[in-house]
Amino acid sequence: MISSANVEISEILPILKSVTIFSGFNEEQLRNICEKCTYVNVEGGDIILEENKPATEIFIILKGKVTIILNIHENPLEIVEFSAGNCIGEASVVGIQPHSASAMARERSTLLVLSRQVLMQLYDSDKSLFSLLILNIARELARRLYRTDVILQHYGKEHHHRIAEETIQQEA
Repeated sequence: MISSANVEISEILPILKSVTIFSGFNEEQLRNICEKCTYVNVEGGDIILEENKPATEIFIILKGKVTIILNIHENPLEIVEFSAGNCIGEASVVGIQPHSASAMARERSTLLVLSRQVLMQLYDSDKSLFSLLILNIARELARRLYRTDVILQHYGKEHHHRIAEETIQQEA
């Protein structure tokens, strides 16, 4: 069950400094953002965000583990597991698209919730900080896209090799 959490910002600053979307932020900037955000606790098995549902929040994992799953309700496929210092939902929020996958807590976890509303407040109040945050999100998305490309190339080469071998065997 998802419930609100009470979090002391000074306790989570070391984690936040390792979060890629907060790269280059000083302590004051991190505190500024954290004071506007909410925090939630989730239990193992709780669905944090669901595939094809509207995206309104970015979740930063402060404690625990979260698994990204495709087709969670029928023939689920676990894609990746994230732990403290990772974030989820940023691609959908920034892209203004529904979530492309679901996220489920693997164990009791604490999450910082950065809503689209907080992002817009940040845009209105501090455009340079907003710009750095969006740039960092873009960099993280580019890294994830690169890793996905490498995986697809690997399987594409395997598939091409298999087809070539089958063709040779058929011709023999």
